[in-house]
Amino acid sequence: MKPFTLVVNFVAALALIFPNAGPAQELTKVPFPYGPLGLNSLPFIVAKETRLFEKHGLAVDMVYVGASAVMVQSMLSGSAHLAAFGGPAVITNVLSGGDIIQIAALLPYFTQSVMVRADIRDLRALQGKKIGITRFGSVTDFALRTLVERNNLKDVSTLQMGGFPEAVAALIRGAIDGAVLSPPHTFRLLKEGYRELVSPKDLRALGSGFISQGIVARRSYAVTHRDLVVRLIKATVEATKFISANEDFTKRLIGKYLGITDAEVLRQSFSYVTENFAKDPSVPENVVQSMVQRMAQLNMIDAKAAQSTPTSAYYDNSFVNELKQSGFLDSVWK
Repeated sequence: MKPFTLVVNFVAALALIFPNAGPAQELTKVPFPYGPLGLNSLPFIVAKETRLFEKHGLAVDMVYVGASAVMVQSMLSGSAHLAAFGGPAVITNVLSGGDIIQIAALLPYFTQSVMVRADIRDLRALQGKKIGITRFGSVTDFALRTLVERNNLKDVSTLQMGGFPEAVAALIRGAIDGAVLSPPHTFRLLKEGYRELVSPKDLRALGSGFISQGIVARRSYAVTHRDLVVRLIKATVEATKFISANEDFTKRLIGKYLGITDAEVLRQSFSYVTENFAKDPSVPENVVQSMVQRMAQLNMIDAKAAQSTPTSAYYDNSFVNELKQSGFLDSVWK
């Protein structure tokens, strides 16, 4: 399934915007699993739709997978060498002997909320309730575990939903009492009367750094395909800038990609993407350290293994640093 197909009249407009982004050059095929199905993946969708990947010589085959743990399995099997996600799965992979590392951070903080039925009014009311996450070991799992542990909540049942759309559907039909979600799903549920019990700001206040979205690569592949990796990051950075500079196009794409027709939700969605994506996609070392520490405290990873592993094992900023040194980032955001 490829949910990033636009109506035909966009094609002519894009040809005018990017006249040199055509198929004349030979493109390098790049399998690229991504998740989630939400606004956090928008820069990659925009790079695909505006042919920015093609501009940099890449034929990127975007495949929605959803859960980061599943994407890790895909990468370790050799099906892909690059992917769009961030967070706990990178840490777990490295400590298990894998070589999947973070090479860019687009959202270096929590963007998740805990959405619940309207009758659930405070955190204590979560005790004995069923809360949906995407999968164990994911961003949503980390957020919920942190919340439960920091507030000493008991008997909170965690259920794997697979993805955000599935979690929303389960909440609406009453199969679960709440779910950990990201925009625009949070915006839509608020309009339908559900409560945002815990906001991204609340989660950040718990003191845990986090990477909600970014680009990961197999270290072995990135070393031997350095130029390709740099070009992928370039296209993503340019797409992030394109989003903020083209409101009407961005709203239409969000509407088409996520099935949103409500004008207010589209407005909120555009504000979210222009305010939250990082202009500098460097991976913050302190955020990685915080993630490792919290995962050890939550028994998501082996504490001794984490203690003996240097922080540098989880990420590589040399690709983004190359863009900084060349003046590329400054030229994009001037």
